[in-house]
Amino acid sequence: MSSNTFSTESQSSTPIIFSASNPSDEETTLPPFTSIANMKAECSLQTLIASAPHVPLLYHIYDHSSFSGPYHPRNICVNDPTEQSSRWSSNSHDQSQYITIKLEQPAVACEILFGKFHRSHVCNLKEFKIYGGLDPNDLKELSHKGLTDDNKAETFPIRYTYNNLVFPIQYIKITPLATFGANFNYSIWYVEVRGVKDDELMSKVYDAYNEYKETETIRLCLKHFRQKNMMDVYSTLQKSTNIDLEHPLVERLHQSVVVDGDFEAAEKIILDADNPERERIYLFGGWNGKRDLSDFWCYNIRDNRWKMLSPDTTLQGGPSPRSCHSMCYDPIRKSIYVLGKYVEVRSSTSAPEVSPTVYESDFFQYFTDLDRWIKISENTQIDGGPPLLCDHQMCIDSVGRKLYVFGGRIVTPDTAPYTYSGFYSYDMDKFTWKIVRYDINSVPTLQSPAPAQTSPSHLAVSEIPIGRRRSSNGSYVPSPNTSQTVKSRAGHSMLMDSKNRRIYIFGGQRGKDSLTDLYCYSIEDDKLTEVAQDFGKLYGSDSGYTQRATIDTESQEIYVLSGFMKRKPSSTVRNCLWVYNIKRNQWERVFESESNEATYWENVKDLDPYPRYTHQFVYNHRSRSHFMFGGNPGDTSKPVIRLDDFWELKLAKPDSMQVVRQCLFYLRTRKLSEMCNQADACKEQAPQKDISQFTVHALVYLRTFVTPIVDHDIKDELETFKKLCTHLCTLEDDSSLSCNSNPARPIKDLYFADRTSVFQSLLKFFPSHMKEPEGSLVDAVKIA
Repeated sequence: MSSNTFSTESQSSTPIIFSASNPSDEETTLPPFTSIANMKAECSLQTLIASAPHVPLLYHIYDHSSFSGPYHPRNICVNDPTEQSSRWSSNSHDQSQYITIKLEQPAVACEILFGKFHRSHVCNLKEFKIYGGLDPNDLKELSHKGLTDDNKAETFPIRYTYNNLVFPIQYIKITPLATFGANFNYSIWYVEVRGVKDDELMSKVYDAYNEYKETETIRLCLKHFRQKNMMDVYSTLQKSTNIDLEHPLVERLHQSVVVDGDFEAAEKIILDADNPERERIYLFGGWNGKRDLSDFWCYNIRDNRWKMLSPDTTLQGGPSPRSCHSMCYDPIRKSIYVLGKYVEVRSSTSAPEVSPTVYESDFFQYFTDLDRWIKISENTQIDGGPPLLCDHQMCIDSVGRKLYVFGGRIVTPDTAPYTYSGFYSYDMDKFTWKIVRYDINSVPTLQSPAPAQTSPSHLAVSEIPIGRRRSSNGSYVPSPNTSQTVKSRAGHSMLMDSKNRRIYIFGGQRGKDSLTDLYCYSIEDDKLTEVAQDFGKLYGSDSGYTQRATIDTESQEIYVLSGFMKRKPSSTVRNCLWVYNIKRNQWERVFESESNEATYWENVKDLDPYPRYTHQFVYNHRSRSHFMFGGNPGDTSKPVIRLDDFWELKLAKPDSMQVVRQCLFYLRTRKLSEMCNQADACKEQAPQKDISQFTVHALVYLRTFVTPIVDHDIKDELETFKKLCTHLCTLEDDSSLSCNSNPARPIKDLYFADRTSVFQSLLKFFPSHMKEPEGSLVDAVKIA
């Protein structure tokens, strides 16, 4: 059985969720009834584009680098795979070759199809890039792919969004980079571009795109005026447009560094920015050793305090008591999804019968801001989704607005051998299910009916839920994607790499077999790749059941905390933490408990957590700390015992502190430079004792605040430090900063350029959505 399930709002596929707000602190309340139809109305423009028909977009050849013989670029407009000459071929093999096509009208290009010769060909593109835009002289990279050297046409997605903005294009440039044959010229046989050109949709796309361009133009003006210290113009423009240049935190940083020269305040902003937000952990249900639970808890990380949200969620329209379920968090709608549960199989015919509805797969959503549950579905199986599952895993792709469910044991009233579920996706905006991969033993035919207990005959056609499909004989079947399968399992791990939009699946159990394979599923390419058939042979994590795992998308590392470990001659429960580096495909064991003896754990019970399995383990990516709750200690003498302790684990890594140290170095060296200049500039006018006082203050600051943070292994830092020391010791005149150079100008104007340079150096540590736009307003002026 599983211990309590808990979830965080950080990027983690384990059933844990962090929240940046407290439901009890909000005054907002949900209306008495929130319908699915009302939620559908919230579909974004991206969703409309994704769901609209992708039609072929007419085009002609706009430009090209070269061609040889009869292989003119216009040949790519015709799909004739049996004709040797029906292609474009460059007249050289260098990487300056290209073809640019012009669409008949601006459109949202969503995918591009490459046709091929009827057999493999040495001139096929092994690697290429695609660029696009509205201006042929200003094209952005949209895709970087490669063809397979065969005769099958291939379709690739094209990027058409930027920061949640859907952008139109009219020019597409294809740049070949490599062929399958060394030193052969490039050949393209056929190209078809598909996308959306519907007038009504394109009108919405243009409106959003033009609004974005206007906003970015104003932000570039604000950036230009501020960098030129034209603050009156800056303030007037900002007030009249009500457009922010950057995040308020970055704006305060600029005020402290550039305008005020208050470096202590800037240090505080940097240090505060490195602190975790008001994040929370949610905990729901589980098995306490005797019964299923339906209590709902919230843990405030900053305040180190638990709060009960509900003693029984069924009273608020939420899920019934359960264990072995799964939870995940949608950061867009700030809601938690709950799916699955374990149902005890009747051990004998004398055992009390249960209602067939117990085996229906209900599906719930909880809105953290509104403190409100809704039941999305009575039974996901008749909606085209998975049947009732236990020990499965879920994760969310917030970019594609999909929830993914993989594996788990199918819960039925039968005592027959276990069956396992496949790989499903759930569209959180359109509320529809889709089968991504079938289990290797569960590929149905298009005519196969769903189980009788999940297909009630009294359901009218008008009552069929969204996503439910009808076959020719009237039965309900999943989406007929039978071309690919996956080996399903239970008690495994599934992690979402939101940065690269990939899902990692590994471990688990299928029947009596403990699995040690590792798979990577690319969401964009719909491609499942086996990374390792047995990661144990790569000095990887042990074969285990219900091991827990998290992922750090920035460092591209997976952390695996073992559970019930399969070791010869006997299995054992042991704490063992592994780190898997995705880029290097390397495993490293960073911790393993020394003993399983009771006396040992009695002595270290306040230092290390007791070994367990079926626990919960989640990751806070901001503080880079793990949290672990509960679990089964595996004590065979006390089989009903479950743990209820709560631990935090931090792995010491210098990355975050190194960033803060470097920021402090920029700020403190700038302040020291100004202190030196102050002493230097005024030495001719001030008394000798005042000069000594300025110098002493600078020396104290150098020794106390600058010296401790200098990294002598970084050449640039060391050079800056040496120059400051030399300046401080010699107090050489700097005519540009002397008191007589421009006595009418305030000192903050004299330092404005240098302080702006420091501010720009600090900005590289902030994400793009928080800071001023890239580029310069001056670059917008071009000579016709």
